[in-house]
Amino acid sequence: MSIEKMKSPASYHPGPPEVQPEERLLLMGATDWEIFIEECVRQLQKEGEYVQVHHLGGAGDKGRDVCGYTLMHPDENTWDLYQAKHYAGTLSPSDFVGELAKFLFNVYIGAYKCPRTYHICALKVGVSLLDLVLNPERMRVWILKEWKNKNGDFSGYKQKLTAELEVFVNKFPFEIMRVTPPAVLLDIHRRTPAHWPKFGVLDKRKPNPAVPVELGIDEMNYIFALLQLYSEHAGINIDDPDTIPKALLAHFKVQRRLFFCAEGLNRFSRDKLPGAFEELLDQIELGVGTTLTSPHESGMQRLKETLGIANSLPVSANPLSARLQAGDLQGGCHHLANQERITWIDSDE
Repeated sequence: MSIEKMKSPASYHPGPPEVQPEERLLLMGATDWEIFIEECVRQLQKEGEYVQVHHLGGAGDKGRDVCGYTLMHPDENTWDLYQAKHYAGTLSPSDFVGELAKFLFNVYIGAYKCPRTYHICALKVGVSLLDLVLNPERMRVWILKEWKNKNGDFSGYKQKLTAELEVFVNKFPFEIMRVTPPAVLLDIHRRTPAHWPKFGVLDKRKPNPAVPVELGIDEMNYIFALLQLYSEHAGINIDDPDTIPKALLAHFKVQRRLFFCAEGLNRFSRDKLPGAFEELLDQIELGVGTTLTSPHESGMQRLKETLGIANSLPVSANPLSARLQAGDLQGGCHHLANQERITWIDSDE
């Protein structure tokens, strides 16, 4: 009797690659692009760069889209201007000239103080405009030439170049101009809670907090649950961690490590996905519920089996699943105990 060769699985197309954040930027409209820039600047405020941020883009913005201020009452060179230019193609000098003229005029008349930096935020800045930004003196000559050639009419913005205004432009510090590319903005945005809902990408997880030598007040509930378990297991009353028998100390240390492993995920979630860790705890509570509430010979056996089930739970529906580490799900059980949602020994009630 011949043995048939096993057939290999039918080949199939895995589907298109995931849309990358850089590609999603191309799908944004002008309003979404400004909001994206604002989220980046507000992240810089959160990191201490600014004391206030304002999104002014729209009619009457006087050439300001998003502004980050280092002072409550900004003075010259104490704030940064982020100009959002969303073009499907490359941003050229002709696309930008009217915006620059508007900005220069408003600084000239004192509508606002000169910023320390002017960030041109576009999907793609053309080589010609980049060369002007990199050569401030060339930019000065160019804008004055354009102003005169167009006689102050920039197709959407009109302003005559007076002799006084020309003197001002000749003295203006064009060194403040910057091209801030999408890669730089995405690097900032990656640190915001808005990055996941907007791009579906999570940043890397930072190292878990070290297990402190001293027990913290925020640990008391799950530790009390363990002390109850140890009392049952050892047959003696253990109401203080300092009295845990030597044979159980290693077990106790591991449980604390599990708790702080999950605490690392909790802190990551707080920064990147507020609410996701709480939802994960709900999934763990449901997933271990049958095992937890079934009769057991001892609390130690209940703990062992519950942690084993928790460690194998399918939690892929939660976005934090992409950042899970060994111990997170088991540590989640101790977080549930810390919230007094589960216990390890049978209640007398």
